[in-house]
Amino acid sequence: MRQRGFTPAAPEAGASLYAGILDPDALGIPITIAVEDLDFVAYPCIRIEPGFVMPARTLPHVAGLDRSLCYYAKGSVILDRYDPGGTVLQCIAQAETVLRDAVAGRSNDDLADEFHAYWGSSYVYVDLPRDHIGPARLCLTALDRGDKTPLVATTGRSWFMARGERTRRQADAGEPLMVIAVDRPLTFAATEAWPPKALPDLDRWLARAAPDLAGVVQRTLRMGTGTSAAVLIRAPNGMYCYRIKVPPHLRRPEFLRNRRTRLPEIMKRQPTATPVERFVGHRADTDYLFGRNLGGMLNLAGKRILLVGCGTIGGFLAQQLAQCGAGAGRGSLTLVDPDVLKPGNIGRHLLGVPYLGENKAEACVAFLKAQLPPLAIAGRAGDVLALDLRRERYDLVVDATGEEALSLALNERAVRARPGGPPHLFVWLAGNGAAAQCLLTGEAGRACLKCLKPALAGPPRFPVLRPGVDVETVINVSCSDPDYIPFPVSRSVAAAALACEVVLDWANGDPGDRFRSLILDARSALPVPSGSPSPVEACPACGPAA
Repeated sequence: MRQRGFTPAAPEAGASLYAGILDPDALGIPITIAVEDLDFVAYPCIRIEPGFVMPARTLPHVAGLDRSLCYYAKGSVILDRYDPGGTVLQCIAQAETVLRDAVAGRSNDDLADEFHAYWGSSYVYVDLPRDHIGPARLCLTALDRGDKTPLVATTGRSWFMARGERTRRQADAGEPLMVIAVDRPLTFAATEAWPPKALPDLDRWLARAAPDLAGVVQRTLRMGTGTSAAVLIRAPNGMYCYRIKVPPHLRRPEFLRNRRTRLPEIMKRQPTATPVERFVGHRADTDYLFGRNLGGMLNLAGKRILLVGCGTIGGFLAQQLAQCGAGAGRGSLTLVDPDVLKPGNIGRHLLGVPYLGENKAEACVAFLKAQLPPLAIAGRAGDVLALDLRRERYDLVVDATGEEALSLALNERAVRARPGGPPHLFVWLAGNGAAAQCLLTGEAGRACLKCLKPALAGPPRFPVLRPGVDVETVINVSCSDPDYIPFPVSRSVAAAALACEVVLDWANGDPGDRFRSLILDARSALPVPSGSPSPVEACPACGPAA
């Protein structure tokens, strides 16, 4: 560092600070570099000194009031923690390259990629149909977290608008919003004043960057009924919203009634230019929320799924199904479980102490609705065998109880309902969580659950526990607290994930292997190949004798 002309400065907030000059032979830009993480997970912070007179234009990759430099995109480079001196010099060299290109105008095109950082720090959630263009509303709504009240762009049918009585009381009818699409990325010239803070500045920028948008916000205000108007731009490099408000002295009801059509012209003649508010748009529609992480796969929106059992597997599976979109669109996710949450469940259950004593299905619904309010999720505390699954018209029934008697009863009803009944997916843990297994049934030419062990006391068709492995069971002294099989929560989550994969494959029209196993303890479990087993004649549920 000394060889490069850098000297130590007074440390700040636990960071080692050095001062020096970038490109001393040409640019001569004074900087400070703060090294606060010697693991270099966080890159050293390089800032241009406040006394340096910047060029009379915007420099790409220089942002914020502290004029910090973005010289590496986050996560793009792995820095060597075992060579701290060389690593810091590497960062300084990269910063010099970035600044040379910025000053020379060679990276002006990068302003489009960084446009959101220059547009503003406020945001609006966009809950609109993906291709919606035209009138919409900009609404202030409440999230169930303190006083957080974000703006939401919607056509009026947003999931933000239906979150309980408290939310509905705070929600408003919204302000006029016009949604426009442009076919080229938004950017600005490095030489123009940025960002636009008043309406004349905005109009000048639009005349060059997006001529079709010139005057749109004024027309929206003229045709509306309130005291503000906004425009949301859908561009290839993001969504950007701007809003203007009628000055307070022009908001008299009689004035707005009689002279609304002239509002933009009157506001233009005011001694103080109308301020512009700027917001970055964040997609928040259900297609995006529940499809973003699935790549080209379909999510579970529109599917009607019944999940039986909200215990150690079913609770986590309910959450995973919800995060994949179960209950979105016209679909639904229904949870059924007759039991209540007890202290002994806490160590391997989705739910925690606040839900003790509550029915597991209803408590899971409350938990998931708080996290994912767009979804249609319902809970039932009764017996699933009392439901008429054909009348209720589910697309898929998932049994995550791991209770063999109940699973066989559901399997019997599923076999009898063929071919009109819904397919059933059974998921369970073998032994003390040695393996997670699941089976998708429903097709006449495929094995039912009973086909995996035709005789109740007989051996399984596909053994998974190694010979001699005993299943440990904890016996309780109280009849009200049944015996249980110990295994860690990691096994429950793995079983839920295995089942969720099968559900996604089913929803995408290619179930693949109907019978799948995931070995979690190779010391106790044998490898079982996945496949789609056929029925067996000895099966009392679906065999010929049945």
